[in-house]
Amino acid sequence: ATTKKGNMSSVPAIPLNTGASIPQVGLGTWKAEKGQVGKAVSSALACGYRHVDCASNYLNEDEIGDTLEAEFAAGRVRREELFITGKLNNPYHHREHVRPHLEKTLKDLKVDYLDLYLMHWPVAFVYVPYDADRRGFPDSYDPDGCSQVEPVRSGGSKIDRTVSIRETWQAMEELLDAGLVKAIGVSNFTAALLHDLLSYARIKPAGTSPAPPHHSL
Repeated sequence: ATTKKGNMSSVPAIPLNTGASIPQVGLGTWKAEKGQVGKAVSSALACGYRHVDCASNYLNEDEIGDTLEAEFAAGRVRREELFITGKLNNPYHHREHVRPHLEKTLKDLKVDYLDLYLMHWPVAFVYVPYDADRRGFPDSYDPDGCSQVEPVRSGGSKIDRTVSIRETWQAMEELLDAGLVKAIGVSNFTAALLHDLLSYARIKPAGTSPAPPHHSL
């Protein structure tokens, strides 16, 4: 539902298996450029949007975090009124990388928790280092191409076949146990992959986004 400060019509919500509800209409931030994404988030919140869809891979969470901090400080919206989605990036699927990468997202967004954390893609890339102590990423950071790390730098594949979806999912379950996220889910999964995940998941996915066409990796 919309607060009095927004002029957006009432937005229906979908109940999740956690008991929470996710607004059916939200602001997507993919390809939202630096210098523009903050203004877009502020305008959306003023119009009554209460769902903001983010991802580390979009490389703009630090600007979104600055905007959220300003909106909270001004009293225009409270954290508990928002539903914020984040996504685990492909180079961080190993168990030991999952929580630190989420904590980087929380630092960038300037929030203490996410309402929903998705595994962005059902494929792992080789690990790409980053500075966990700074907000945002430098221009040289390349989580899609992994061009600055081996074996990609020497012409090898960026796909990491040493980590399973099961390992990644179990690490995400631990994020929920720790109270760092309110719900976990998946993105870009095929029906077959989702069916397999459901066969072993201790905590079932609270949400999934549409799967892409089949393609070879």
